[in-house]
Amino acid sequence: MSWLRLELDTQLQHAETLSDLLEQFGAEAVSFTAASDEPVFDVNDQSKPLWDQTRLSALLHPDTDLDILLVCLKDRIGADNITHHRIESVKDRDWVSEFQDNHQPVVFANRICISPSWCDAPESNLPVIILDPGLAFGTGSHPTTSLCINWLAEHDLNNKTVIDYGCGSGILAMVAARLGAKHVYAVDIDPQAVSSANENISNNGLAELISVGLVDELALPKADILVANILMNPLKELITTFDKSLLNGGQLVLSGLLHVQAQECLEAYASCFTMSEPVFESDWSRLEGKKDN
Repeated sequence: MSWLRLELDTQLQHAETLSDLLEQFGAEAVSFTAASDEPVFDVNDQSKPLWDQTRLSALLHPDTDLDILLVCLKDRIGADNITHHRIESVKDRDWVSEFQDNHQPVVFANRICISPSWCDAPESNLPVIILDPGLAFGTGSHPTTSLCINWLAEHDLNNKTVIDYGCGSGILAMVAARLGAKHVYAVDIDPQAVSSANENISNNGLAELISVGLVDELALPKADILVANILMNPLKELITTFDKSLLNGGQLVLSGLLHVQAQECLEAYASCFTMSEPVFESDWSRLEGKKDN
């Protein structure tokens, strides 16, 4: 059997309404992706869980009358609020297996492996973190996450205190713990992220090494290393917070920055930190610096 896939581009404020309507009209599944190149989300803005320009993809029964469906959708939310649509026929497939095939173990810097639970980790003595794709950002596949993981894997973390600020799934905190950190503090402003991080950390047997909590509730010590994979605007607002959170000579790792934003953020942090040249991967960048004594 073939299915119909309907893609709709809309503004953030209409995405959830459209999703609900599509499910009411019989959609078997509805997924969200970005309709542009904007970053995934701003972890310091809980009012924006999606993208300003969001694309919905709905899987529909082949007998669905899409002409009538589109008229009904446009009538409910306004024709101008669906900025683009596309229809295609897709063959029935084993969607679960296909999804799992697209998520396989990844080794970083020959020091650590991130593996989904349905895979056998590569045969090696590398430490392994089991992490399935989920709602909280961070499985290692996005360049901003891999840039941070590679930094952690390339540095000596033994007996270091680490802060993962904006922890999402907890992946960076777990990497730090697996690579020898004495203790890691993982914080986020999103309760869902904190819940997801706690679950992932517990599943990996790392609860004794990692403290997890909301930014305003978990007391943070001065750390040897602070890593923050968020976006530029909150990063610029957190300069003073990060300065206070690091020991003299402590190391700072920042990501979530587009290639074109790196220089602006670097200059902002130069007031408190000795910054190194940015490192780039695809359209994204990583900054690192050391707290001035």
